[in-house]
Amino acid sequence: MIAMQAVTAAASAKGGVRATLTSSVPANKSGGDHVKITWRLRDTTGRPVSIKRILVRIVCPTGDSYTTTYARALANGLYRVVAVVPPGGIGTVSLSAMR
Repeated sequence: MIAMQAVTAAASAKGGVRATLTSSVPANKSGGDHVKITWRLRDTTGRPVSIKRILVRIVCPTGDSYTTTYARALANGLYRVVAVVPPGGIGTVSLSAMR
């Protein structure tokens, strides 16, 4: 099972943000493979949230290796990232809002 954590510091000041996956995160990818992940950001009332820069970090299951890349905003709170899987595979995926 892969965990996705949303850490949206800039948006949390507005009352909280929830990330919902719109694509599955493939658990069988190996280090060096590319993976596409999409999600929506919504506030506590269900409205789309727009954040200019979101950093995505993929950490391997043992926690000793990771990759980072910036996500692309598509529309209406929808985001996409194509990222490289770290050595050891995918353990967790975290999102961080960048100011």
